[in-house]
Amino acid sequence: MILKIELKQIFLCLAVTIGTSSLAYQIWLSINKYIHSCRRKSISFKNNVYINGMSSSFPSNCYRQTQMRDMFIKNYCHGQTNIIPKDLDFIHRVFSATLIETCYVNLPEDHLFIRMKRQQYTEYVKKTMLTMACESARYAIDNSNGLKLDQITHLVFGTMTATIGAPSMDIYITKELGLNPTVKRLNVEAMGCLTGFRLVGLCRDIALQSENNFVLLIVCDIRSALGNQLTPFIPMESIDKSNVIIAALFRDACGAAIFSQKIPKQFCTVIDHRSAIIENTLELGRLKEFNDSSLHLYLDKQLPYAVFNSVPNIVNKLLEEYQIDINICLFAVHTGGPKIIRGIQQCLNLQPEQLCASWFVMINYGNLSGSSNLVVVEHIRRWKYSSTKPVCKNVIFPEDFNQYKYIIGLSFGPGLAVECVLFGLE
Repeated sequence: MILKIELKQIFLCLAVTIGTSSLAYQIWLSINKYIHSCRRKSISFKNNVYINGMSSSFPSNCYRQTQMRDMFIKNYCHGQTNIIPKDLDFIHRVFSATLIETCYVNLPEDHLFIRMKRQQYTEYVKKTMLTMACESARYAIDNSNGLKLDQITHLVFGTMTATIGAPSMDIYITKELGLNPTVKRLNVEAMGCLTGFRLVGLCRDIALQSENNFVLLIVCDIRSALGNQLTPFIPMESIDKSNVIIAALFRDACGAAIFSQKIPKQFCTVIDHRSAIIENTLELGRLKEFNDSSLHLYLDKQLPYAVFNSVPNIVNKLLEEYQIDINICLFAVHTGGPKIIRGIQQCLNLQPEQLCASWFVMINYGNLSGSSNLVVVEHIRRWKYSSTKPVCKNVIFPEDFNQYKYIIGLSFGPGLAVECVLFGLE
């Protein structure tokens, strides 16, 4: 970097001396291009960690967002006659404003937003998580170009759908998949919507330790189940607006990925990872459980703005270090809602197509909490190497995905904390 600065100064001085600034600048551009090429080669071939296989999975029941809204009114509010008119209008506006068209939930329609007892809730989410986690893991292995489950040396499992109980989910997954009993395991809970990218960084670090390490990451969230544990609704009294937002946004999904130093056919590297805690934001996002087993999620109105104020500094520093132009990066942003995705686009001055995967997942699946991190990247990776291009109304896609050489993964969670991952696509 010092050499680069000195060379630039030399050629600018040369331009002033001989009055041929355009020639000197062209020479500088050539040197800069060469240095950047060398840097990218070092990224691509030295101690690199690759994604060997990746997958997304969802529950079997697909619902329109209008169905979810109607069942919220029927099952949680016990019919619209029990709702204050202004609150009924608020419910309709919030469900519509999410822009979600379809979503996937494991529960049958008549069980959506029906209150569960604590034991019923924990058994439901654990059983659903195990099924989806194993399904995603098998899919990831199937598209990993020859890897076998018995080659997995490390298993990392993450979820925000945490429950108190033992054995932990990593044990159940190990047994269900038939992984080697000596597999090194980690079970991570309660980190929020940033779980996926935080664990991608961890898996990268593990894979870097040895060429023999094959790390299976699974992130699964049954976040729609928050709708079954909402604080009680009282007829003809003001509705808790947080409960409406939770019911309108959160849905279910699982993502899986395998990391190692083995070079795959579909080239996708994990180059670097950054974490940051934003100062003075501890109270902007909180999840609490009450004595009656109800759960309450509080999201402050200032939360998005704290994120938007912090993200440019994190992203720009990372890109500057690797000498990467932001215009050749796609962005995998957590599907926290339209306000989050739009805000990231604005604060980083991005083109709409750079966020196509986040919009696609948001519209077709909803807010998937920490599992959204892997699901969005998996969609980009799939589109990049597929002859079939995506179609979705109201989403702008690149005419040619090959013009983008990197993915910037961004996710946010309670704390407030930000996770940023740099992926390479060539």
